[in-house]
Amino acid sequence: MPKLPAAPSQRAIPRGSAGTLFRQMAYAGDRDGAFAILDQTRTWLPHSGQHNTRGSWFMLALVIEGLVMLGERSQVGELYPLVGELLDTGAVALWPIPRSTHTIAGIAAAAARQWRAAEDHFGIALQHAEAFPQRLEPAEIRRFHAMMLIDRAAPGDLDEARTLLSEALNSYAQIGMPRHIEIVRALLS
Repeated sequence: MPKLPAAPSQRAIPRGSAGTLFRQMAYAGDRDGAFAILDQTRTWLPHSGQHNTRGSWFMLALVIEGLVMLGERSQVGELYPLVGELLDTGAVALWPIPRSTHTIAGIAAAAARQWRAAEDHFGIALQHAEAFPQRLEPAEIRRFHAMMLIDRAAPGDLDEARTLLSEALNSYAQIGMPRHIEIVRALLS
């Protein structure tokens, strides 16, 4: 894999592009390629307690989602405190990803096995997503929330997860997202 060019300082586009590529490779199942990118760009993630650029926050969101798709929940759990700092900025959504900051927080909290916090984040994210005329984010929230419920496996969780996954599957089918349909069907089986 070719080495990525050095990042120009304080520019969001290269970080977002590298993060997007990482996430897309993770969804495609290219573990080696995704980690090659992450190894080159890990320093672009935000630093705790410091002023961070928009590009660093984009990178964090994209890396969290990609790592979850690669099954690297422990790495995601370690990033959860940074997500708290992202929420403290007041950002509600990250554009142009687009992804709700509370969706990312829910994913990270679930990976950290902080179930109550994850439930709260997913609830807030769904309220925000349904307030906008956006079809994809509610489906994504339902899918990630269902993944959390499957991991937690408390009484009633699997039934609720099936309901959320069925709703997400219907949305993905309407939007025309075959890879996400595959992901949901795998989770349902």
